Amino acid sequence: MKIIITESQFDMIIPQPLRRRLDNIEDLMYDVMMNHAVSLEVEDYDMEDFVYYVIDLVIYNVFPEAPDKDIPAYEKSLLYLVGDNIRKFWKDNKI
Repeated sequence: MKIIITESQFDMIIPQPLRRRLDNIEDLMYDVMMNHAVSLEVEDYDMEDFVYYVIDLVIYNVFPEAPDKDIPAYEKSLLYLVGDNIRKFWKDNKI
């Protein structure tokens, strides 16, 4: 199911620091999955654990000095923004 929202709604939902880096986050996500041997670790995780693992790696690479209180908001936003792409990667690389 796709949900269509206005730009102002998007601005209210997604934290500002995350919005500023949104273009680079997906590139970094694929870089993390492909070049950091994560693809070899797909077998070690169930799908949802793998999603959170990749999101955590992306957060700590993009926002290394983010306050701990902001991490859950970033994680929740990224889960909705790139979670399906990570799940697809997991399914495609599961042996």
